[in-house]
Amino acid sequence: MADHINRWLLVFASAYLFLLPTNAATFAVSLAFGGAALCAVTAFILAWRNPATRIPMAGPSILVPLGAWALWSCASIAWSADPAYSRGQLAREVMDSLLAMFIFYVAARDAHSLRVLIGAAFASLACLALLAIGMAAIAGIWDAGRWHHGVGAWSTWLVLIAPFLFALLAPPPAGFGRGTRSLVVGFLLLALMVATARMTDNRVVWIALAVVFATASLVAALRWPRTFARSPLRWIAPLAVLLVVLGFAFTDVLEQRAQAASRGSVAMSIERDPRIVLWERVSERIAARPWTGYGFGRRILAGELAAETGNPLLSHPHNVFASQWLQTGLVGMAAFIAFLAALAARYVRFVRSRDDSLAFVGVVGLALLAGFVAKDLTDDFLFRSNAKELWAMSSFLLGYGMRRERVLVSDPNGAAARAAATPPHLPPLPSESA
Repeated sequence: MADHINRWLLVFASAYLFLLPTNAATFAVSLAFGGAALCAVTAFILAWRNPATRIPMAGPSILVPLGAWALWSCASIAWSADPAYSRGQLAREVMDSLLAMFIFYVAARDAHSLRVLIGAAFASLACLALLAIGMAAIAGIWDAGRWHHGVGAWSTWLVLIAPFLFALLAPPPAGFGRGTRSLVVGFLLLALMVATARMTDNRVVWIALAVVFATASLVAALRWPRTFARSPLRWIAPLAVLLVVLGFAFTDVLEQRAQAASRGSVAMSIERDPRIVLWERVSERIAARPWTGYGFGRRILAGELAAETGNPLLSHPHNVFASQWLQTGLVGMAAFIAFLAALAARYVRFVRSRDDSLAFVGVVGLALLAGFVAKDLTDDFLFRSNAKELWAMSSFLLGYGMRRERVLVSDPNGAAARAAATPPHLPPLPSESA
């Protein structure tokens, strides 16, 4: 029974992850989420009954700040500027997010599950990117709000999935596999990523992508110095070419925006960015209620901010940390930062492991967090689909990593792990490819 439940959990979780980046399948998303939640709870209970199959917990260093952030966010209803709005946002952004974390933490029970989940994310990227390109080719314009939640949400999804592309493109032992197929698939997905990122006209996406690949490359080089020393060009050349491409794309978007706004130069375009005025207004609001904030919800002061700036798009702080501070005060922001720091510390522990598979999880996890932070310094996409994507990916990396650590403790030589069959449709993880 447990095996059947785990298989259905993987099916529902993969479907949910595949459908998250689109807003055109809400019923299917809800169905996949509900099915995954039911299977995850059942699988957790069945596994808990036997100490040998019991799912290892993430530990207090992660669960305590996560719980503090969630509880303080819920408590903010008591002083919220709009309690009804805060209650609705708490249900979507805290309760649903915690459930999504639980689902994917339970779902990532072995290397096969991890490969399937990452494969679902890749398939989603490929299908929706081709759809966007096809819409632009046929209609002459890409309506990002129709299938892709908008350009901001799509560009954030690209940043979140970028660390896993590094795993396909990087040389062993840092990447997924050692065959030509991995490189071909990786470069095709990278091409789709760059093409659709350019279609968004988003400036920060290029900086965030550069941060992702630079972080992954640096951490991987530190983790596998001998591989780097033997073939430095295989590490440096792809990264250098990628950073040059991202740099040209970033400059092109800046110039296009400056010309479209008739502001003359790129420097003036940045200097007159309306978010500077917005951040001044947000700072004033934070100074008025620094400890408690105004209540949970990204748009808790939407009416006031939009009226003062004269721009309906500037209805929230456009910075994930300022947004947390405005909503839940210094206490809530500190708990949120502590949770991200705890995740980063756990990924660092994985990187320092002698096991290549566990180190791979740490590299990807650190790049994931770095890219998210870079992308959300000038916006706040810890919201709806992007929030679920971030928490889902973080959770299945953490879930697999904790199980992997337990296997290494009970089986130091890794014989049991290496004996696991590798499915042919996805390349193997590093330590399983021997």
